[in-house]
Amino acid sequence: MVHVYGMKMKSTQGIFRWTFIAILYLTETYGYTVTYEFGKDCSVFLEDLDENRQVYVEYNGGDVGIFCNDISFDGKGDEIMDEYELCVTPQYFKDPDCAVELEYKSSVTGGTLRSVTCTSNYNEKFCGAPEKYMFIYFKERNGKDTSSARFKLLVTANKVFDYGSTVGAIAGGVIGGIVFITLVTGVVCFFVCRKKPTQGRVLSPSQTVQTPMLNQQAYPYTPTNYQQPSMNANPYPTANYSTPYSAGYNMQSQPQQGQREQEQPDVGEQGNIEAAAPPPSYDDVMK
Repeated sequence: MVHVYGMKMKSTQGIFRWTFIAILYLTETYGYTVTYEFGKDCSVFLEDLDENRQVYVEYNGGDVGIFCNDISFDGKGDEIMDEYELCVTPQYFKDPDCAVELEYKSSVTGGTLRSVTCTSNYNEKFCGAPEKYMFIYFKERNGKDTSSARFKLLVTANKVFDYGSTVGAIAGGVIGGIVFITLVTGVVCFFVCRKKPTQGRVLSPSQTVQTPMLNQQAYPYTPTNYQQPSMNANPYPTANYSTPYSAGYNMQSQPQQGQREQEQPDVGEQGNIEAAAPPPSYDDVMK
């Protein structure tokens, strides 16, 4: 009996545990709702709101002290770089004596963004600028009794800039662009820059190009306008030239440097010497 009772207790605890986890999951996924009332909730200052949370602000005819006449909100999510705009939507606004006036501001000392009374803007939605606070002020008009007034406002936050998605999209676009440019460049190089291979050609010996040898004349060089002297002519020049050396020339008989300088005529004398016949060729001397 005790064993069965213990099993039931464990089963009940397990059910409560899973129910609590499910409630937390649904609250985190689909958001949750909170209601604040003018005159009762006096410490609502810059309450954080995101796209998964919404808040109701209401008034049911009670007294509103000087320290409880404003409720403010701030749009803020998990990502600090995200941007939100705060919106106020009247659910109903009943003020038969026109004794209540609501003012929407972006700061304590800022100007009034919108005024709501029994005759104006009592059923119109209002959204502030992105990244701005939303202050809702309760005011009595002309000292009238506000006990007959009733209203309920819905305050929500809309995400106008998603930092994670934007950065991811930019990074994805940059990477995709780089990949696309790389692929296009590769395709262009493949089709345009490649060359067809040329087939080899075998040349026969007769087709081999040979560089012609230049006709070089044998030493000594004979000018083209030179006339071969006759056999009876003296092979040695009769002018004032030094005697040519024979094949058996002795190196010791070579004149000294001073003698060669004395034998050479001056520049003035060379001008008076008539041009003699050129020296004989090597073949003529050897005959």
